[in-house]
Amino acid sequence: MNNFQNISPVLPANDLTAEIEFFEKLGFKNIYDSLRYTDKLDYAVLHRDGQSIHIQFQFEKDMPSKNAAQQIKIWVSDLDILESEFKELGFAINRRDNTPWGTHEFWFYSPAHNAIIFVQDLD
Repeated sequence: MNNFQNISPVLPANDLTAEIEFFEKLGFKNIYDSLRYTDKLDYAVLHRDGQSIHIQFQFEKDMPSKNAAQQIKIWVSDLDILESEFKELGFAINRRDNTPWGTHEFWFYSPAHNAIIFVQDLD
């Protein structure tokens, strides 16, 4: 029996407002943020297609460098449709097809320099 039900990454950001707006532009909905229980925005949960991404405030000194950004991979069933959607929104897409490990992939970076990688398995 599989016991795991979901894994939700927590991404760092020193400007949660910009990071939330970025993910909302990707079609995620802000379903919860810390402004519901405090006057400080330091945590948010965004949701799309049954998947959640958490964002947590980090001081600039604690953020990963631009060269060592956090990365998340989001597996999708149709990469081309998603790529068209994001290109229409003005995202600069970096794409790699037919990887040695059997995927097509594209990616771009959030305002906090988190690498958002979309992956379609070719099998």
